[in-house]
Amino acid sequence: MTDPTTPTPPDQDVALPAAPQPSLPHVVEAQPGTEMPQPPSKRRRYLLIGAAVVAILLAAGAAIAFGSRPSRLEVAREKCGAASDDYAKLGDDGSTLTLHSVGKESSGLSFDQLECYWSELEMPDSVRAEVGATRALDGRQSGQWDDIHASWSYHPDSGVQMVFTLAD
Repeated sequence: MTDPTTPTPPDQDVALPAAPQPSLPHVVEAQPGTEMPQPPSKRRRYLLIGAAVVAILLAAGAAIAFGSRPSRLEVAREKCGAASDDYAKLGDDGSTLTLHSVGKESSGLSFDQLECYWSELEMPDSVRAEVGATRALDGRQSGQWDDIHASWSYHPDSGVQMVFTLAD
């Protein structure tokens, strides 16, 4: 047996025990024949950020475009028209429509134009019948369907005055 304190002759190699290697938890060693994953390049990172910004802008644009669709009342006004803004007037950012029909002493929308508005707004037959049965002495009448509230009055001299309001 060899005494470790005894010097070794110079012609013999001494095998020193290997020093323990510290283990680092965040370091991953590559297996032979495999490549280590590389962190994303700056160019790739900028492309990802750019794509995210474009997606956000497109979503915001779509929200604005779909959020500003015309109301049912605006669509009816566009389709049925009026000879004058005084006869079919939009208000409250498109949530109110006021109609004035022709009377003995006043001009206004024809009965066919009123029918166009009523059809376009899907006014039920029951409300149409109430409008047709209204007399000058009845005062202001009202009806409601879906998201629309309607009120009207009638006088032979001034015709029918109707106000349609969209519910919130």
